Amino acid sequence: MKRISLFALTALLAVAFSVSVPAVGQEMKQEMKPETIVMMVAKTAADHLVKADYYKKKAAEYRADADMHRAMLAEYKKNSYQPKSSLEAGDIKKMRLHCEKFIHSADAMARDADELAKYHSLRARELRGE
Repeated sequence: MKRISLFALTALLAVAFSVSVPAVGQEMKQEMKPETIVMMVAKTAADHLVKADYYKKKAAEYRADADMHRAMLAEYKKNSYQPKSSLEAGDIKKMRLHCEKFIHSADAMARDADELAKYHSLRARELRGE
């Protein structure tokens, strides 16, 4: 008798849980941060639009970071001690290399984010039949 009632309880819970999970899942998805949704596989046009918007914002952030480092590099060059020799001072060289590497990386990530935004916008239009 205990075995049957344990089995019945397990089956009842499984059915109840499987029926309620999709509704809860949709509610939870609406409350999720875009960063969390981006980690999920986009299945609907709305999912793709969330991802496209996220990547557009990331591209803008990457460009702002690159611009900040361009300005930082220009200020550092303008206001740093310049030796009389033609050799670049060690601290200036380190800062220049850091900024140039960061600028290059941020620009590349911005281009990648732009491409992902375009892809997800296209997929959203396709799923909407446009």
